[in-house]
Amino acid sequence: MRVYILRFANESRLHGAFDRVIESPHVASCMIEAPESRIRFLAPARAADALVERIYLEGGLIWCSRHDVDANLQRALDAPAVDSAPSVMRAEREP
Repeated sequence: MRVYILRFANESRLHGAFDRVIESPHVASCMIEAPESRIRFLAPARAADALVERIYLEGGLIWCSRHDVDANLQRALDAPAVDSAPSVMRAEREP
Protein backbone atom coordinates (compact mmCIF):
# COMPACT_ATOMS: atom_id res chain seq x y z
CA MET A 1 0.00 0.00 0.00
CA ARG A 2 1.09 3.54 -0.61
CA VAL A 3 0.03 6.89 0.89
CA TYR A 4 -0.01 9.82 -1.50
CA ILE A 5 -0.29 13.50 -0.61
CA LEU A 6 -1.14 15.74 -3.55
CA ARG A 7 -1.34 19.54 -3.64
CA PHE A 8 -3.05 21.47 -6.43
CA ALA A 9 -2.79 24.88 -8.07
CA ASN A 10 -6.44 25.78 -7.53
CA GLU A 11 -9.75 24.57 -6.16
CA SER A 12 -11.07 23.44 -9.53
CA ARG A 13 -8.12 21.08 -10.05
CA LEU A 14 -8.42 19.88 -6.45
CA HIS A 15 -12.07 18.93 -6.85
CA GLY A 16 -11.49 17.28 -10.23
CA ALA A 17 -8.70 15.14 -8.79
CA PHE A 18 -10.78 14.32 -5.71
CA ASP A 19 -13.57 13.03 -7.93
CA ARG A 20 -11.08 10.79 -9.75
CA VAL A 21 -9.58 9.50 -6.48
CA ILE A 22 -12.90 8.82 -4.76
CA GLU A 23 -14.21 6.96 -7.83
CA SER A 24 -11.24 4.58 -7.93
CA PRO A 25 -12.10 1.09 -6.67
CA HIS A 26 -8.50 0.72 -5.45
CA VAL A 27 -8.51 3.62 -2.98
CA ALA A 28 -8.87 2.35 0.59
CA SER A 29 -9.08 5.75 2.26
CA CYS A 30 -9.17 9.35 1.10
CA MET A 31 -9.21 12.78 2.72
CA ILE A 32 -9.50 16.23 1.16
CA GLU A 33 -7.97 19.28 2.84
CA ALA A 34 -9.64 22.10 0.92
CA PRO A 35 -7.94 25.09 2.63
CA GLU A 36 -4.51 23.65 1.70
CA SER A 37 -5.69 22.32 -1.71
CA ARG A 38 -4.49 18.85 -0.68
CA ILE A 39 -5.69 15.29 -1.08
CA ARG A 40 -4.35 12.34 0.90
CA PHE A 41 -5.19 8.80 -0.09
CA LEU A 42 -4.19 5.20 0.53
CA ALA A 43 -4.16 2.58 -2.25
CA PRO A 44 -2.11 -0.34 -3.53
CA ALA A 45 1.19 1.00 -4.89
CA ARG A 46 0.72 0.10 -8.56
CA ALA A 47 -2.86 1.43 -8.71
CA ALA A 48 -1.91 4.57 -6.77
CA ASP A 49 1.00 5.33 -9.11
CA ALA A 50 -1.22 4.95 -12.18
CA LEU A 51 -3.93 7.14 -10.65
CA VAL A 52 -1.46 9.92 -9.80
CA GLU A 53 0.01 9.78 -13.30
CA ARG A 54 -3.46 10.34 -14.80
CA ILE A 55 -4.10 13.21 -12.37
CA TYR A 56 -0.72 14.75 -13.25
CA LEU A 57 -1.49 14.60 -16.98
CA GLU A 58 -4.76 16.46 -16.38
CA GLY A 59 -2.75 19.40 -15.00
CA GLY A 60 -2.81 21.48 -11.86
CA LEU A 61 -0.77 19.15 -9.64
CA ILE A 62 1.96 21.28 -8.06
CA TRP A 63 3.36 18.95 -5.37
CA CYS A 64 3.32 15.24 -4.71
CA SER A 65 4.63 13.05 -1.89
CA ARG A 66 4.38 9.27 -1.62
CA HIS A 67 5.21 6.87 1.18
CA ASP A 68 5.01 3.10 1.23
CA VAL A 69 3.02 1.67 4.11
CA ASP A 70 4.90 -0.70 6.40
CA ALA A 71 4.11 -4.38 5.85
CA ASN A 72 2.98 -4.79 9.47
CA LEU A 73 0.53 -1.94 9.10
CA GLN A 74 -0.68 -3.48 5.86
CA ARG A 75 -1.40 -6.76 7.64
CA ALA A 76 -3.29 -4.87 10.33
CA LEU A 77 -5.38 -3.08 7.70
CA ASP A 78 -6.15 -6.37 5.97
CA ALA A 79 -7.05 -8.22 9.18
CA PRO A 80 -10.71 -8.98 9.79
CA ALA A 81 -12.48 -6.67 12.18
CA VAL A 82 -12.94 -7.98 15.71
CA ASP A 83 -15.09 -6.83 18.56
CA SER A 84 -12.54 -6.42 21.34
CA ALA A 85 -14.84 -4.76 23.87
CA PRO A 86 -16.33 -7.99 25.30
CA SER A 87 -12.89 -9.55 25.91
CA VAL A 88 -11.69 -6.39 27.64
CA MET A 89 -14.76 -6.34 29.85
CA ARG A 90 -14.32 -10.05 30.64
CA ALA A 91 -10.68 -9.51 31.62
CA GLU A 92 -11.67 -6.73 34.02
CA ARG A 93 -14.23 -8.97 35.75
CA GLU A 94 -12.00 -12.03 36.14
CA PRO A 95 -9.98 -12.30 39.39
